[in-house]
Amino acid sequence: VGARTGTKGHGGISLFMVHSDYPGVRTTQVKTQGWHCSTTTTVAFDKVRVPVQNRLGAENAGFLPIMLNFNSERFGMAVGACRMARCCLEDAVRYARVRKTFGRPLVAHQVIRHKLAEMARHVLATHGMINTIASAIHSGEADMGRAGGQLALAKVQATRTLELCAREASQVLGGRAYVRGAGPGNRIERCYREVRVFAIGGGSEEIMLELASRQAKL
Repeated sequence: VGARTGTKGHGGISLFMVHSDYPGVRTTQVKTQGWHCSTTTTVAFDKVRVPVQNRLGAENAGFLPIMLNFNSERFGMAVGACRMARCCLEDAVRYARVRKTFGRPLVAHQVIRHKLAEMARHVLATHGMINTIASAIHSGEADMGRAGGQLALAKVQATRTLELCAREASQVLGGRAYVRGAGPGNRIERCYREVRVFAIGGGSEEIMLELASRQAKL
C-alpha cells in the first residue's frame, strides 16, 4: 500500500506491506467485463494500524518503485495486446479461407482482403515497435526507467491495434465471433472482452500520450 507519510508531492509517499487479516481491513471481490479469472478486489481500511517494520524501502521513497512497476506492467500489457491482436488476425484469415459466400471463399472478396491486410499492417508495426524497445533494454541501451515514454507509446499502439483487430475479425466472422465457448470465433470473442482493460489498465491511452509527450519535452 502506498501511503502519505510526508509532505505533499511525490516525495512524501511510503510503501507498506498490509496483510489482509489485519483488523480493519475489508476486501470485496468485484465482477469485471473481462479478465474473468482475475481477483480484482476493492480494499477498505478502517483505522488499520501497520507496524513500521512493514515499511518497504526508505521512508518517503515509495513513489519511484510505484512508477517503475508501472513501466514493467505497461510493457507486459503491450506484448499481450499485440499477441491477442495477432490471434484475431490468424483466426480471421483461417475462417475467411474456408467460409464461402455467393459461391466464393470470403477471402476472394476484396473488402475482406483489405480488412485482413489492414489488420496485418497494424500487428506488424506494433510487433516491430515492441521488439525495438525490448532490444534496447536487453542491450543496456535503455532501461525500464529511461524507456518510460517509449513504453507508454507502445502500450497505446498495442491496445489500439488490439481494438481494431478484434473489431475487424468480428466483422469477418460475423455471429460466430459473438459466441462464447467453442467454434472458430472463440478466441476473438474473448479478446474483444479484454480490449477495455488493456486500454485502461496500467494507465489509460490519454495518460500514456501525455506521459510520452512530457518525456519528449514537447
